[in-house]
Amino acid sequence: MASAPRPPRLARPIPVASPSRTRRGRLLEGLVLALLALSLAEALTLAAGGALHGNDFKHLWAGAWLLAHGRSPYQPENLFKVARSFGWGAINPYVTLPTTGLLMRPLAALDYGVAKQVWFWLNWALAWGVVLRGPGLLRVARPGLARLAGAVFLAGAFPFFRQMTAGQMNVVMAALILGAGAALVRGRERWAGAALGLGVAWKISPALLIAALAVQGRRRAALWGLAVGAALLLVSVALYGWPIHREALSVVRQMGYGQSTWASQNDFYRDPFNQSPNALLHHLLTQNPYTTPWLHGTPALADGLTVVVSLALGAAWLAQALRLRRRGQARQAEMPLFLAATLAMLLLPSLMWDHYVVQALPALLWLFGSRGVARSPARVAGALAILLTLGVLWRHGAPAWSGGLGVPLMSLRLWPLLALYGWLLYDPALWADAPADKT
Repeated sequence: MASAPRPPRLARPIPVASPSRTRRGRLLEGLVLALLALSLAEALTLAAGGALHGNDFKHLWAGAWLLAHGRSPYQPENLFKVARSFGWGAINPYVTLPTTGLLMRPLAALDYGVAKQVWFWLNWALAWGVVLRGPGLLRVARPGLARLAGAVFLAGAFPFFRQMTAGQMNVVMAALILGAGAALVRGRERWAGAALGLGVAWKISPALLIAALAVQGRRRAALWGLAVGAALLLVSVALYGWPIHREALSVVRQMGYGQSTWASQNDFYRDPFNQSPNALLHHLLTQNPYTTPWLHGTPALADGLTVVVSLALGAAWLAQALRLRRRGQARQAEMPLFLAATLAMLLLPSLMWDHYVVQALPALLWLFGSRGVARSPARVAGALAILLTLGVLWRHGAPAWSGGLGVPLMSLRLWPLLALYGWLLYDPALWADAPADKT
């Protein structure tokens, strides 16, 4: 007996967004576009109004120019000659590796005024690229909210204004962090490592992220990071010679706790705009030009306590990473752990200028794009508080912060970074959107 014909297979229904969700999405997109337009107007005003003082771009461009012409940027007189020739009056020390000059060599081939404008607009476009494309690249659950938070930061955060007028390096670093994170999400370890290897050539500190990837079980990514960084270093040595690199290492060593490059002229390690734990401890514990300390300790005490704080921050990350690996949650929490490491990269050195918080943009996108945060009013309030304190206009050297309970407020940007660091490490609500570990 013939079997009865099978009923036709029905097509799986296509999910349709509810009208409320569609309206909410359009509202978020509209707000982001409005903030983009506002940011563009701000950028045009800055570029046309002479606000681009290029305090940091001056030494970056001059260093790259000197290297391209066979001279050392680590000898102060060479930098002073460039500054005098352009009538700058002052210039900061060149405290990056020659590989930074190698990467900036195309800009050094341009006239300084042209290069400054090119650098400004490249940074503006790249920052908005991070905000607009970042949530999708990181595959966050709430990309609209993440873009809105990032757009608010770019349109209104004082540290971003400082980054842009000074011509700093933070936007490129944020983009490289985003690139590495996006590659990790897709399991493309070579690309993740290559992005961080490029980051090491750009600004030394991402070496910490390569070590973090090794601890997180991404050894191929770590090896690629080392290989790309080493390859760029070899190219740099071939072009500029080993003696210049030896001078660079000597200058880099001058940036330890309680030290400054060109120490006879500068005390960067305790400047009010330096938001590092080392600066805070010097403000609290030692005699200095900026605060009335709580205790009259020695610089050695402040530097020793900084080492303790740094070891505690590093140990907290390492212990959590190893604990999650033992529990089989390493992949589930991989991105929060990686982004926490990017914050440790800011917190551990002796210098963390207020505009360095621009490098925390990928971590902010993850925070605001998390479904676990969006569902909890308390977490939303915490995320907004972090965004506000990272971005608010603040005079770090104001007399109000020179004594008493005001001293910790001189380091206002430090506290939200510490809070976000702990949040990324310990709150499983930030891991819920990631796939479970199947290894």
